[in-house]
Amino acid sequence: MERQNLKASLYFLLVLFLSLFPALSPRQADAQEKKVLRVAFVSLSWHQELPFRAARVKGYFKEQGLTIEPILIRGGPAAIAALASGDVDFGSIGGAQAPIRSRARGLDVYIIGSLSNRVNYTMIGAKSVRSVDDLKGKIIGVTGAGAFSDFVVRVYLKNNGLDPDKDVILRPLGGTVLRVSALEKGIIAAAPFSAEEAVGLLKKGFPMISNLSETLTIPQSILIARGEVLEKYPETAKRFLKAIIQGLRFVRSNKKEALQAGYDSGLKGDPDIVSRAYDLYAAAYTPDLSVAAEGIQLMLDEDIRTGIVDKKMTLDKVINERVLKKAQEELKSEGRLK
Repeated sequence: MERQNLKASLYFLLVLFLSLFPALSPRQADAQEKKVLRVAFVSLSWHQELPFRAARVKGYFKEQGLTIEPILIRGGPAAIAALASGDVDFGSIGGAQAPIRSRARGLDVYIIGSLSNRVNYTMIGAKSVRSVDDLKGKIIGVTGAGAFSDFVVRVYLKNNGLDPDKDVILRPLGGTVLRVSALEKGIIAAAPFSAEEAVGLLKKGFPMISNLSETLTIPQSILIARGEVLEKYPETAKRFLKAIIQGLRFVRSNKKEALQAGYDSGLKGDPDIVSRAYDLYAAAYTPDLSVAAEGIQLMLDEDIRTGIVDKKMTLDKVINERVLKKAQEELKSEGRLK
């Protein structure tokens, strides 16, 4: 009898405990999610920053219960290192080479979305160069051997019937200032530039050979995250991506208001150059962060060809759109995404 009474008492206490502390309730699950996110950016260029700035100014992150702490880190590899170490939660970088090579080394880093599925460069020529055919036998400046700009120029030349290893000389020059100087001094015949840089050169009379965002479907502005973050904080990751998608859609459809949001959030630039640059890169923005896998595959194939990564490396080891698909589905159910 005493044993039955004891069992009954323990059962009563268990029921009382569970009623006071319901396990795995949505509220408790939310408490395990992050509210403040550190996000690495590798550039303060308008095309890279504008969707995030607009999302902050329009309150899309706040609506998702998130606060964003932007961290400027120069260069994709440095941003990858900060991400892998846990110093930042997400990253916005240019080109997929850094995450491809990081995954090949075993780092827990994935591409989770794409701001732009087209190249954000514009090929600007010397004043004597008017077309891609004029580049044969000439020197073309790139930021560095094996860099994204080098890869893009090679693809562009191949698509236009030129062999990048035989018909031209690709010369690594470094950053924008050095490439602009080399172009102005006639040291190079052409080079790829971001939209803002291109507009400045166009105003000086240098010709546009090609707006590469119109011809090359290769993701340049991508989002990255650690797999650990996606697994441990799936709700946070989903809300983060939902806010960026809303920022993207606002930027794509509201030029004047989007540029004003950029200025309101602290971006700088001559209004005429900023406006004309927007016209060059805006069409390249994705509507919902979906990744153009075929463009990533081109980069992966090139790294395999050159021996930078093992031929066993595959696209499914680089791209993780699982959380993105949930964000897209939720926005559709809310009537915010078609």
